[in-house]
Amino acid sequence: MVMRNSPTAYGAPARTLHWASALLVASLFGLGLYMTRLDFSEWKVRVYSWHETIGVCVFVLTVARLAWRLYSPPPPLPPAPWIEHFAAHATHWFLYAALFVQPILGWLGSNAFGFPIMWFGIVPLPDPIGKNEELGRALLIAHSILGHAMLFAVLAHAGAALFHHFVRRDSILTRMLPWAKPRGERY
Repeated sequence: MVMRNSPTAYGAPARTLHWASALLVASLFGLGLYMTRLDFSEWKVRVYSWHETIGVCVFVLTVARLAWRLYSPPPPLPPAPWIEHFAAHATHWFLYAALFVQPILGWLGSNAFGFPIMWFGIVPLPDPIGKNEELGRALLIAHSILGHAMLFAVLAHAGAALFHHFVRRDSILTRMLPWAKPRGERY
């Protein structure tokens, strides 16, 4: 049974995809910070491989999230000043775009340095650009900058959800929590 989003809450598929993405992105931030500080070794190559595999998983989840969003639109935002709606929509769409583009930048950047991506160490991804270290540097710098921008957007997103929960006392947060029943709408 498929549980579509309702006017007041996200369905199980949207919640599952959201929290799976959140956990994977958090692990990517941690691995990304850790791996870039390692000296070259077999361990560093293994950690990079984990980061790349998880990045491909995030890409796949993002495609699934966007498909689900088209099939089952999200609940509407509560009434608020237009600037808050604008900020919410801008943050959501920035995060979707970043979740889509970030793995592509990492994949192409790694390939440009001559490192093929093996998803789960089994499935080779194509090498569309060939070895080009100058391009690889530019792509991985863009990957790093976008990663930092994503961190800021994720913190803003989480902060806004907590603001709605504790200050506005509306259901913005609970309608996405997997274990919570949405609060009665207070808007």
